[in-house]
Amino acid sequence: MLNQFGAYESEFLRWMHDGYPGATDATVDYIAHLADPKDDARPQEGKLWEHQWDSFLRVVYAYEIQKQELALPDGVLLNVVTGGGKTAIIAALMVWLNLAHDVKKFVLLCPNLIVRDRLEEDFRNGKVFDDRGLIPKDSNLRKDDFALTTLGGDRQPSWANMLGANVILGNIHQFYTSNHAGQVNLSSLKSGPKFAVFNDEAHNSPAPEWEATLEKLCPQTILRVDTTATPDRADGATPDSKMIYEYQIQDALADRLVKTPVVYQPSIETVELTYTDARTGEKRGVEEIDWSEVDRLGLNATQWVTDDKPMRQQMAIALQRLAEQERRANGRYHPVLFVVAVCKLDAQQAAKTLQDHFRVKTLLVTEDSPDEDRKEASALRAKRRTGDPYKAVVSVLMLREGWDVPEVGVVLLLRKFGSPVYGQQVIGRGLRRVRNAGMRDEDPQICAVVDHPKLEHQWLWDMFSSKIRTGVGVDDKFDETEDLPEPPPRQILDKPEKVVDVPKPSDDVEDDGFCIDVAQPPEPLKDWREALANIAYPTQTTEITDQKLSGVKEKELTPGGWTGRTSAPEDVDGARTDIPPEEVAEHIRQELLRIAERLLDGAGHTSLYKGRIYDALLEHVRSKFLEGTSLGLAEPHQVETARKMLYQIEENIKDTPGLVEGMVKYGD
Repeated sequence: MLNQFGAYESEFLRWMHDGYPGATDATVDYIAHLADPKDDARPQEGKLWEHQWDSFLRVVYAYEIQKQELALPDGVLLNVVTGGGKTAIIAALMVWLNLAHDVKKFVLLCPNLIVRDRLEEDFRNGKVFDDRGLIPKDSNLRKDDFALTTLGGDRQPSWANMLGANVILGNIHQFYTSNHAGQVNLSSLKSGPKFAVFNDEAHNSPAPEWEATLEKLCPQTILRVDTTATPDRADGATPDSKMIYEYQIQDALADRLVKTPVVYQPSIETVELTYTDARTGEKRGVEEIDWSEVDRLGLNATQWVTDDKPMRQQMAIALQRLAEQERRANGRYHPVLFVVAVCKLDAQQAAKTLQDHFRVKTLLVTEDSPDEDRKEASALRAKRRTGDPYKAVVSVLMLREGWDVPEVGVVLLLRKFGSPVYGQQVIGRGLRRVRNAGMRDEDPQICAVVDHPKLEHQWLWDMFSSKIRTGVGVDDKFDETEDLPEPPPRQILDKPEKVVDVPKPSDDVEDDGFCIDVAQPPEPLKDWREALANIAYPTQTTEITDQKLSGVKEKELTPGGWTGRTSAPEDVDGARTDIPPEEVAEHIRQELLRIAERLLDGAGHTSLYKGRIYDALLEHVRSKFLEGTSLGLAEPHQVETARKMLYQIEENIKDTPGLVEGMVKYGD
């Protein structure tokens, strides 16, 4: 997403240097409250950090000096890294809008319950205003002027309460006109005074109904401020607001504002594979091959972290890192292991393995988890102080954004990321620094990320501008005091006057005739049933039943960083951690629904036909892997084979031109 503030940077800097000409008197007074009394160009210690100060002033400038060009009609966007304190920026802007522009009502929108709970904790009883001293003592304002009303559950306020509320916090879905409660909430907002909107985790807002809601709020909105750490979404869409500030991971590393990520990957010498007859369940033999030859097998990437033995090895590496983090914490805080799985079944197996094999108390959070488990995850910091705390949390992208537990010291990846957005959000869960009593801001802290080379996440680690230091031995221990380099220099715009705007396309420019060939959609297959039946699958499945590790490769993800090796974990043999067949069968049903949605999306069709595609997929699974019987009556080895073949089913159908289109058109 393009930063649209560059063209105003020189004028903005002069505006600051000259004492904020054109700003209201109340604005200048409030800036003075936030500024260092000895240097009014910098924030006062304890109120705002440097980047929070910068972003705050840019919003003020955009609204009071360049309102038509920047602030209207769709508002501004602040791109601030996870752990960068977006909540404090929002709170400071609320105080400024109240003092300088008499704004008494503020609407805080968020995408999910996890984010809502985090914002509620920050704003409840004016906590964030007190913590940062954001309200001037000589003003008529008090923290009670920012009393919080939270929508959701049994806390649904009355119409009168909504009209009189100061800060309204709600999930965006609670303002959708597609449901009655949303209509009531939206109507009550629009019936009251004008307000400012803070759209947190704004990368979600390109969703059609979210956009429609923001558009309905626009006539009553004095100013809209979007905040996010990842404005570019997985689907390429971005918010419609203008990005006026960026504070990226490299900037936060330079300022020691976040932990330094260190990635650990196993160094594998040989791999043992076991082959199983897909129809009878009979073991066909074992093969041991050199690591350099495994690519010829074409194994699914996630097998390297979800098959039983390699998953236990990855967990053993992660638990080694957790023990190191506990030694570094030295009782000042209690580090947590965060495990990210690709689906509910893998998450269940991971949680069961941690608890049964490694005896680690583990909290599992999936889309089907009860509210109590979600609340347990949000309250993990408090739970860590009890006598029997959770040491690990396993999630299926449920705790991706808004879940902020600084004690997360180790992140274990049991899935492959294809999206920079999701990858950054997950790693971001471990970047927030611990700021407990006894922890100084200058103390080095790391986040250990346990990865696997076959997940091919180098693109993600390159985003951290990693460099390599060689010559570190297997038995050399990591010491963050000695081994962490000086933080990289912060990137700044040296000559803003040289910034050139990218011109917008002009309607007056004639097409020069340059054409791009666009692939036409394939013809729908009338005989799609025959094409589906003709898809062939291997007669055996492959499982990684052992790996010999020579050590663990570690890489620090900062410029000037290093790589080294640590010892491999000790033998992790033990009984298999299997999921009951009936749960595997339910997983297959749910995954077939997701496959149907993805196939339709890829073919350009709506989910209206999801049931039709699902029925065809389910019949395909019965025919190919279950000898025509149902999932509930099939043999356990047949159900397990079907589960392992799900990836190939999806790929084979995608690779058959016109097959999905035929199901849609002719699959009555």
